[in-house]
Amino acid sequence: MPESIEHPLWEDMQGLILSAYPHLDRARYLLFTIENAAAARGWLARIQPHVTNAFKKQEPDGSLHRDRPNMNVNIALTAPGLAKMCGLTGNEPPDGLAQHLRGFSDAFVEGIHGREHRLRILGNVGNSAPEHWDWGGTKPGTRPAHLLLMVFADGDAAALQAAVDAVMPPFNAMTPVGTLPPTLPLDEAGGREHFGFADGLSQPILAGSHDAKRFPDSAHITALGEFVFGYANQDDQPASPSDDPCERLRDNGSYLVFCQFEQDVNGFWNCVDEAAAANGVANPHAAEQLASKIVGRLPDGTPLVPYANRNDNEFDYTEDPYGYGCPIGAHIRRSNPRDTTDPLHRNRHRILRRGRSYGPRASHPREAVGQERGLFFMCLNTDLERQFEFIQQNWTNNPGFSGLSDECDPLIGAESCPMGRGTFTIQGLPAPARLTTLPRFIRVRGAQYFFLPGIQALHALAKGECRANP
Repeated sequence: MPESIEHPLWEDMQGLILSAYPHLDRARYLLFTIENAAAARGWLARIQPHVTNAFKKQEPDGSLHRDRPNMNVNIALTAPGLAKMCGLTGNEPPDGLAQHLRGFSDAFVEGIHGREHRLRILGNVGNSAPEHWDWGGTKPGTRPAHLLLMVFADGDAAALQAAVDAVMPPFNAMTPVGTLPPTLPLDEAGGREHFGFADGLSQPILAGSHDAKRFPDSAHITALGEFVFGYANQDDQPASPSDDPCERLRDNGSYLVFCQFEQDVNGFWNCVDEAAAANGVANPHAAEQLASKIVGRLPDGTPLVPYANRNDNEFDYTEDPYGYGCPIGAHIRRSNPRDTTDPLHRNRHRILRRGRSYGPRASHPREAVGQERGLFFMCLNTDLERQFEFIQQNWTNNPGFSGLSDECDPLIGAESCPMGRGTFTIQGLPAPARLTTLPRFIRVRGAQYFFLPGIQALHALAKGECRANP
């Protein structure tokens, strides 16, 4: 495990690494194609004062706060976008980009839709395939996404718009890539996603952070190098220093997975209502119990394992080895199995989630009809294949996960799973129950791999100090 990281070192990391900004009620995500790299570098130089780092001032009472509490801005780039800022055209094939962006992974350079095998393991098939995406995919006429601008603000819609206007790039530098729907204000979301369940409850704790000092015995403390380049990872492998200017761009940065997931909220609740009625118990309480089995938690966030309460994030499945409480194939059990025989490596596949919902909140999930609703899924990691893609391939979309057969994640699993997906086993005595008619409740509307640079790397890009390798 790496040594403690002192607060001043957070100054060179963008703030999204340490926080999802829960104190800022509103957010806007904007995608752009870089048209003129020189003009884009000029814009980046001008908005540097607005870009939020991860540093927080510590008060005498031990509390932490930021200098800019009412507006936070973060920036991320795709591989073609980074290449354009480094003097290339951005149209180079992946092999050509890899030669210039040395030190960046093949997964990042190829992009989230760059290989057929990646589409399969991520479940981006059928109506979630890239040719159907509104952005980031291969639909004809779709502009390439080079840069993601994330703006967070406190207050009303006008305050958010003012924050966006303060950092909006000029049209001679970049042009918008479609229009992403506005995020749901946090006070309206109430800590729950649109299916009606508490969200964002289990997160890694960064070694050396303030939270790691508050909870020194937590099983969730994870090496900083799993999420930020330039530090030792969970295997205690130190970062390798480099003199290559493009490799140094990675320092204090992270890969950002950004996806737009449309949720079929009405379809989900219709499905569980019908399944409950088919078992002779047609009432909302029975349907809620079934939905909770699919998720692995009660709607308020309480995990379905013995002796755990809604505020307990240190639970594991040692008291529920057969899945009689939380089914073995439930969403939270697949997303993070928790149990391991090797404590040193238990957090090698963790990701930092930073997503927000979009679309209006219905008074009850069963009434969520007529308007598109979903989630902007965002996660941070330094090894896309060992972290984000591993979770999707080996846990979420693995039909043989933990001894199961022909099942994928019942909530977000791919429709390409054997048996037409749709199968979910609920372990129990004297015999398990098995649902075999679950459709897919999530549709991918857009996705891409981005890189979230450190603050100094953004300065280098703005000054034009990064030049593509010959």
